[in-house]
Parts: sequence; structure tokens; C-alpha cells
Amino acid sequence: MTTTGHKSKNKLVQLELPVDVKNKLDDIFAKDGTTTPQALKMIATQIANRGFSPFTTLHYEQYSEPVSAELEAKLREDELKIMGYLPDDTDEFADEQSLNQAFEKITNHKTLHNNSN
Repeated sequence: MTTTGHKSKNKLVQLELPVDVKNKLDDIFAKDGTTTPQALKMIATQIANRGFSPFTTLHYEQYSEPVSAELEAKLREDELKIMGYLPDDTDEFADEQSLNQAFEKITNHKTLHNNSN
């Protein structure tokens, strides 16, 4: 069967995924009542409608004052640490008491700093 005079407004996009990744996606999206192809189509449509990629994370200019290059670099570094691409050098606290002591130290430092200005 052929149709004439009608052109599809859709484009076919194909991708190859490792079997285990595809199976995990199927399980995840099935819990939402959808299939992997349907979910990926929804994700692509949302990205196109929003006008930016979720992988370009520094869109501060869209909702606030521009950030300094220093702050942007620090935020990017923190993000890479969270994602596991850089070693995480955050302090770890063994118990609530040590956490409270660290918080007090920071609070006292800020109070002293503010009083000196």
C-alpha cells in the first residue's frame, strides 16, 4: 500500500543500546505505564520544547543574575564530584555531635567575619 500526497512530519531516530541498559529502561518506564520508545520520544519532545539539553546544566541566566566565572567553575566542579567524575573531598562526620561542632565553627566564623565589617 502506498500513499501519495502525504509526507510524514516525523523523522525516525534509531539508537543501539547494550541489552542490559535497554532491559533496565524497559523496567523503569513500565512502572510509569509506558514503553522505552514512548518515554524516549517524550523526553526528546520535552528537551525540544524547553530549548536546551539537560546535559547543559548551567542555565542560570534564564532565571537569575549572571554568575561569575569563579562560581560557575565551582558549581561545575561540585556537579562533577556528585556525578563521580572527580573525587569527593567533602567532610564526613562520624556522628551528630561532630556535625554540630563543625556547624558551630562555621557559624562562629561567619559571625566574627560579619562583626569585623
